[in-house]
Order: sequence, then C-alpha cells, then structure tokens
Amino acid sequence: MSLSVLVVDDEKSLTDLITESLKSFNVFKTVIPAYDGIDAMRKLTNQSFDIVILDLAMPKKDGMEVLSYISDEDLCHSKVIIISGSLTADVIGEARNHTNHFLAKPFKIEDLKMKIGQVIKEIKAAA
Repeated sequence: MSLSVLVVDDEKSLTDLITESLKSFNVFKTVIPAYDGIDAMRKLTNQSFDIVILDLAMPKKDGMEVLSYISDEDLCHSKVIIISGSLTADVIGEARNHTNHFLAKPFKIEDLKMKIGQVIKEIKAAA
C-alpha cells in the first residue's frame, strides 16, 4: 500500500521535521508540506492525500477552516490527524465530526509514528 501525506503547520521547522521523518519511514509514496491553511487548501484541491496531519492554530486559514474545506469539497477519504498545543474539550468536540485522531504538542516523533500506524490500520481495514 502506497500512501500520500500532507503535513500542515505554520511552524516551518516542525513541518520540515515531520515531513523528513515520515519520508524515512519508507511507507509513503508522497509526503508534502504546507505552511498555512491556504497552502493546504490549494494542495488538497490539486492532489489527493490519504492522510492529512493538521495544526489548528495557523495564520490565513486555521485548521478548523481546513477541516471544513475537506468536508465541503468531499475530500472525506483523507484521514486527518490534528496536532495542536491547545487541545481543549471544546476543540476536540468541534473537530470530532471530522476526525478521531489527536496529538498534543509537544510530541515525540515516536508518538506520531504510533498514531500514523493506527490510521494506516484504519485505511487498510476500509480498503
């Protein structure tokens, strides 16, 4: 199974670290970074992604706006992992319509790897 991932976070160093780490897993066909919500929406329009790793707090368009865009544009086949430094009950409740996968910042790459493993199992089970 060859999967594609979009990594969306306005913290360029974190986005680049996640992108390079995912490339080293040798599981993904494509790992593409996006540094804000508008960039993410543009990339989601032009390419299909199996997994979207998405920060919530970003300039231009925030993560919730990107989540709404994914739903509105019928891109629901993408599994979304929310990464955020402010995962409150309200935020999780609002995002639950779009995803069940959350990871609080700061996190270790190993934590992300485990979360991605869970998502890959879901994708395989649905195939």
